[in-house]
Amino acid sequence: MSRPPIPRDPEDVTAQWMQQALTAGGRPDLSPVSEIDREEIGSGAGFMGTVLRCQLRYDEAKTPGEQSRCAPATAIVKLPSPLAKNRRLGKRLGLHRRECDFYRLIASQAPVRSPALLYGDYEAGRDRFVLVLEDIGGWQTVSHFDGASAEQTRRAIRAIARLHGAYWNRTDQPPLNRFTDSFSTRRRMLIQLVYLANLAPTLERFGGFFSDDMRRLAETYASRIDSQMVRIAAGPKTLSHGDFRLDNIFFAADGGDEIALIDWQVSGLRSPLFDVAFFLVGSVTTEVRRRIEREVLEEYTEIIGEMGVKGFTFEACWRLYREHSLANLLVMVLACGGLALEDERRMQVVELGLQRVLTAVEDLDGGECVPGPAPLWRRGGALAAFSRGAYGVVKALRG
Repeated sequence: MSRPPIPRDPEDVTAQWMQQALTAGGRPDLSPVSEIDREEIGSGAGFMGTVLRCQLRYDEAKTPGEQSRCAPATAIVKLPSPLAKNRRLGKRLGLHRRECDFYRLIASQAPVRSPALLYGDYEAGRDRFVLVLEDIGGWQTVSHFDGASAEQTRRAIRAIARLHGAYWNRTDQPPLNRFTDSFSTRRRMLIQLVYLANLAPTLERFGGFFSDDMRRLAETYASRIDSQMVRIAAGPKTLSHGDFRLDNIFFAADGGDEIALIDWQVSGLRSPLFDVAFFLVGSVTTEVRRRIEREVLEEYTEIIGEMGVKGFTFEACWRLYREHSLANLLVMVLACGGLALEDERRMQVVELGLQRVLTAVEDLDGGECVPGPAPLWRRGGALAAFSRGAYGVVKALRG
């Protein structure tokens, strides 16, 4: 069965292309797609991709009832970002390949809902991709600016606990062993160096949000990320969504516990508390987070225990949660310094996220989780020394 070419831009997503994609994706009996209307959506959230909602109309070769049972009236099409800077970052971090792998290998068996894959293709050499996904737009969404309520927070954490519990310390088994291991030596070095490259521009653009103490912490952390990741890697590991925030979460309209997750481009193998901290710190108002975070983490620990995870105590959960408040700082530095933030809403999303993260790091004494300096003769110590020197050069060059 022939596969359609990967679209270069939204205009290439035509009715004929969609017909070929749905056929190649396993729906050869549909009536021909006669018309398609495209609407770009998620402009404030989809930093790393172009997301289209496509309204589809079909030739009336089938009876309406027969056609409606198998033909999607709408579909979501995801393409790379039109911004060259964001495409380069996506390729460097392997984001497009990761998302395609998730939908191809994991989505159908994962214990958390995601949009059904109608068609997907990935070209490794040029890092080009396309995903055609089920449209779940009828589910409930929550504004990043409002933040999740206490009950929505509980629903989100229950769902991510089920995902984590299902794959807890099974990351060496297929298909998970094909996913990016965030703790690999190469990955740790890359993350530290990318943080290093983006810290100076972050402090230039958003320095007003940093207290003097937080600025010093952010700069100290730049040379200790690798050491901290080594320490975290000694703990549990699971399949992580990696971008577990409100913009990527749809809540069941009936108020039930089910949620659906989109944007799996940062999915990979990492500490389970990364997702938990990322949501609680970034997608919940500071007031709500302070009030419920211990209660929510207690429930998280109970859920994974009921799923068969042994020996993971609340104390261990809380310690990792505090560690990952710093990981949130890392993510925000990559976003603030590395992404093209060219419209007002994107800038507002990043600014609010940065404010919440910096407050949480202070609340949770995240600075106490920064490792001490490693001996120079160790690999981590040599990398730290290089990072300090390189950061000094970057600061000097930027004036």
